[in-house]
Amino acid sequence: MREEKSVYKALFSEQEPKKVELGAIDDLRDDYQRIAAKSVPLKKIIEKAANDLEEVSSDLGKVQSNAKKLEGMAKELGADNIVKVAQDLFQASKSLSSAWGKSATKISTEAKNI
Repeated sequence: MREEKSVYKALFSEQEPKKVELGAIDDLRDDYQRIAAKSVPLKKIIEKAANDLEEVSSDLGKVQSNAKKLEGMAKELGADNIVKVAQDLFQASKSLSSAWGKSATKISTEAKNI
């Protein structure tokens, strides 16, 4: 009889902490799910930003090409001041296009890993 009382006492005294622990697990799981749910929309934003950055890089590549054409036309006309501006635009667009294109690729690759 004493053993039964000990078992009942142990069961009833442990039941309350188990409920608390289960509640804490549920709360923790809910927190995790709420936070993890934010990652999907953020991933889409990051992927769109990477695509937009790649588009900017491509557009700068077009500026680079047009600057080279303008430089050639300006040389034919002997317009040295325009040649210099075209060369400056070519270099600036080349640098930005390359840097932003590389960044867009890295961002896109990392976004896929999310």
